[in-house]
Amino acid sequence: MNNSIINIVYCTDSNYLEHVGVSITSIILNNKSNNIHFHIFLYDVSDEEKNKLKEISSAITLYSIPIDELNKYIDIKNEKVKHINRSMYIRLSVPRLLPDYIDKFIYLDADILCFGDISPVLNINIDSVVCAVTADSLNDDNLLANANRLSLGNKKYFNSGFLYINSQNWKKFDTENKANQILLSPENYNLIYPDQDALNIVLQERVVFVDVKWNYLFTWMNDEEKESFFHHKKSLPYFVHFTGPRKIWYAEHKGLAQDLYIFYKHFTPWSDVVLKSYQSKMRPVDYRVYAKQFLKKGHIIQAIKYYITYLIK
Repeated sequence: MNNSIINIVYCTDSNYLEHVGVSITSIILNNKSNNIHFHIFLYDVSDEEKNKLKEISSAITLYSIPIDELNKYIDIKNEKVKHINRSMYIRLSVPRLLPDYIDKFIYLDADILCFGDISPVLNINIDSVVCAVTADSLNDDNLLANANRLSLGNKKYFNSGFLYINSQNWKKFDTENKANQILLSPENYNLIYPDQDALNIVLQERVVFVDVKWNYLFTWMNDEEKESFFHHKKSLPYFVHFTGPRKIWYAEHKGLAQDLYIFYKHFTPWSDVVLKSYQSKMRPVDYRVYAKQFLKKGHIIQAIKYYITYLIK
C-alpha cells in the first residue's frame, strides 16, 4: 500500500460531469491500494449533480468556480476546435485556488480513463520544473510541425490533457498570467488548441517529458488496435485519452472502448443514463470518417450515403 496521497484534479461544467464521474471511477477501481484524493472544480452544475459526484467516493472535494473566473475567456472563439468549452481554462488557475498544502497534483481532462496502478507518478521528479508532460504525437514530424507553428525553441509539443504539476513552481513562474496574456491577446486569436498552445509557449523550457503511457491518445490507434489494444494488460497505459469530438460516450461510436466506458459507468450514479446520440454534433469531416468506416466493414450503401452527405455539406 502506498501511503503518499496522490491528488488528482478535474475541471468541468454540467456537460462533462458524468464523464468526470466515470473517469474517477476508472481510477478508483484500478487503484484500490493507493491513497488518492480528487479535487473537482465546477461551474454551472446543479446541487443534484454535485451530490451524484460525491456519492462516488468520500475522497472527493468540490470547488465552485466563480463565474468571473471564466468570463474573461468568453470572447475566445475557436472555429477549428468547437467541441472544447470554457471549463478547460479553469486548469490555469487551479494551483492558485487549491489549498497551499497540496504541493503536487495530476490534472486530467474528463475524456480520460485509467487502466492501471498510477502510484509510479510519485517517482516522477518535478522539483525543478513546473510540470511533467507527455508528447502530443508519436510522430516526430507532427511534433515539429506544432513546435514550428508556435515558434517553440525546444522543438517539442505536449498534450495538456495530463499534467503532473508542481503547484509552487507553477505560481512562482506566474504560469496562469503568462498563459492568459497569450490567450487574450488579439494577435493570437488563431491558436488552434487555445490553452494547450498557450501552455506550450509559456512552459517550453520548464517541463519534463515523461512516457506517453501517462497520456496515451486513442487517436494514435488504428481501427484494429482499438479492438485489440485493451486485451494486453501488461502493455496498457496508465491513462488512455479519448481525444477528438467523436467520443466513446456517444451511442454511435460502438466498440471495445465504448464497452469499457459503459463498464466503468455502471459503477457510477449515472449508470441508468442512456448514451446520447452524436447526430446533432456532426461536422462534414465526421460524415467522411463514417463513410470510410462503413466501407471498411463492407456496408457499401451506408458508406455511399455518408460520403454523399459529406460532399453536400
